[in-house]
Amino acid sequence: MTRPALFTPSASDTAALEALTVGRTDLLDTLTQRIRSSARDGSRPHTLLVAPRGAGKTHTLRVVLGRTLSDAATARHVLPVMVSEDSLAIGSYADLLVEAARAIGPQVAEQARQLRRARDPVGIEAAIIEAAAGRMILLAIENLDRVFDAIGATGQGSLRAWVETSTTVLVLGTSPELFPGVSSREYPWYGSFMIETLPELTAQDAGELLRGAARRRGDTDFHRFLQSPDGRARVAAVHKIIGSTPRMWHLLAECADAPSLDAVTPAVNALLDRLAPQYQQRLWQLPAGEQRLVVELARGSEPRSVSELAEAVGVSNQSASAALGRLAAEGWVTSSKAAGDRRTSWYDLTDPLLRSYLQYRGG
Repeated sequence: MTRPALFTPSASDTAALEALTVGRTDLLDTLTQRIRSSARDGSRPHTLLVAPRGAGKTHTLRVVLGRTLSDAATARHVLPVMVSEDSLAIGSYADLLVEAARAIGPQVAEQARQLRRARDPVGIEAAIIEAAAGRMILLAIENLDRVFDAIGATGQGSLRAWVETSTTVLVLGTSPELFPGVSSREYPWYGSFMIETLPELTAQDAGELLRGAARRRGDTDFHRFLQSPDGRARVAAVHKIIGSTPRMWHLLAECADAPSLDAVTPAVNALLDRLAPQYQQRLWQLPAGEQRLVVELARGSEPRSVSELAEAVGVSNQSASAALGRLAAEGWVTSSKAAGDRRTSWYDLTDPLLRSYLQYRGG
């Protein structure tokens, strides 16, 4: 079994991903059974898996496909077509079809490229269906929000028309959040997806994940500590700090041991140090005004109002409100209302670990 790639699950084999899987049993069973039933009875329950970045969408997708195709009877009736996670080569509906053809094989890919040059997307659709040879096409598209944005409403309509008229294609997508292409009546795919959300990783799941890592590297002291009442308490304490994102716990598992986890802070600091390049890059991509608001939120421990944040960073309420709106749209912050005051919005960081990171880096 190869060592799994934490940031690129698509580069890992199924056995490696299965070894890392904890919790979410009901969802994995539901999705696996849904695809198997579709291959048998011709139903096409298109599914969108929604969860924040790092929550394990790609991991879940790959495990579900592995389990589905491990059944020989299902595998004979399914052609899996995996569109690349980054979707960087997609700028139109024809591009999406070419990427799907590339996932099938070089011969179909070359045929699709020629048809794209001839501006014949219908011909590419026909080539893909011919390659399926009567099998159900399981079209798995990660970051579906980005793909739909790239192909536009016209491309979305073309995809919907192909899926509906061919009755051969089952779409399984992922997205960090719901987006207008599936939630707005103005777009062709409105109401067409069954929406599934990934359940959060509990402290018990996190403990199981750490024990699995300890077993794989033969660290019996760490495994023994994790099974003790003190070990479970320390895992719960760390869970409150770093949250429920599986990727964070896998990173922690690579750098934690019994002494560091027992003291809590060394284990968390080791994780924060490993995350520095990732967080730095994301923060540097923000405009300066929005960076200042994020840092100000991190310096406190509770949600803040627009007026409080505006005063703290030295801008007008209007400027702060507009910047916070952009940060909320991009998933950096969340807003809420107090029970007794429905007029004031209170903002806080979406990622609990971001506050710890900024405080750690700020000394």
